[in-house]
Amino acid sequence: MRKIALVNQKGGCGKTTTAINVASFLAGKGKKVLLIDLDPQGHAGLGLGAQGDQAEKTIYEVLLGEIPIREAIQTVAENLDVVLSDVILSAFEQVMAGGHEREYKLVQSLVDIEAEYDYLIIDSPPSVGLLTFNGLVAAEEVIIPVDASSFSLHGLGKLLDTIQIIDEKVDHRLSVKILATNIDRRTTFCREVVKSLRDRFSKNCFKTIINTCTKLREAASHGKAIAEYNTHCAGFRDYQDLTMEILKQEAAMKKKGFTIGSLLEAEGLLKSQVEREIVFKLEAPETAMVQIAGDFNEWVPESLHFTESQGRPLWHKTLSLRQGSYEYKYLVDDRWIPDPDNERTADDAYGGVNSVISL
Repeated sequence: MRKIALVNQKGGCGKTTTAINVASFLAGKGKKVLLIDLDPQGHAGLGLGAQGDQAEKTIYEVLLGEIPIREAIQTVAENLDVVLSDVILSAFEQVMAGGHEREYKLVQSLVDIEAEYDYLIIDSPPSVGLLTFNGLVAAEEVIIPVDASSFSLHGLGKLLDTIQIIDEKVDHRLSVKILATNIDRRTTFCREVVKSLRDRFSKNCFKTIINTCTKLREAASHGKAIAEYNTHCAGFRDYQDLTMEILKQEAAMKKKGFTIGSLLEAEGLLKSQVEREIVFKLEAPETAMVQIAGDFNEWVPESLHFTESQGRPLWHKTLSLRQGSYEYKYLVDDRWIPDPDNERTADDAYGGVNSVISL
């Protein structure tokens, strides 16, 4: 599986448009493609006619270890599957603050499905944070869309510095390609931007240029890729050419590529197939003393960590559990309560109920 992340901390540069249309064209060429939306805005899903805020399971639950990624996958077209996101993904960085191996949550989730796809396309958020780091660690290739603006050119250097940090921190080298987007060749400024990119990054620029095209915006507003919306516009021809350029690199990238399992094994992060990380969460006042106890810790209460998520006081704790069924309860101050977000219960020995989780 080739793993490509679309990254740029600047919004409006064509990152999501590129993710949607490259994924669609690859699927049209008979490649089995998985598109993962790591942007809390959820625009990749919207651009393909799927809405994350209406999905039962999203990438947020996957990253927290609550569900395997297979349960969040949706099919939107022949050969094209997606994992959606919604605004709650914004809380991921807060919930995982100080968490162990937090940059590896996405790559760990991909182990079981890697052999099922030819391509993984990751749409990153317009920021350089924990979500983007997860995307970069899971990828082997990076496409940086750069539109014709001084802000994009300025931010490109900072983004390359971030990619260098990934290389140094986890010894994970990424193949970087720069894509000029939203280019109006009639203007001197746009022509100069393209020339500047090719002069400075001659070996790392795509030959293809994505020209300004209103039909691309129209297609996204209708929840369609350009190949489904209009096959006679510049946007269709440009993304078709870009996809062919990516496909021509396939043989070379396979030689350089890595498997998810090999990366995790090298980092000592490959989990036992019978063990999963589960995030327990409870909404309770910041002034409370919140603990959890259950079969998994011999009913010895352990403290949860406090964070504020979207204005809500949230307590959380991540536990690694082996396959099996566990009963548990929260201890809030001096009061035992079952998990209000878990409908599965079992009678306890005191006339109440314990919450039950099965893995």
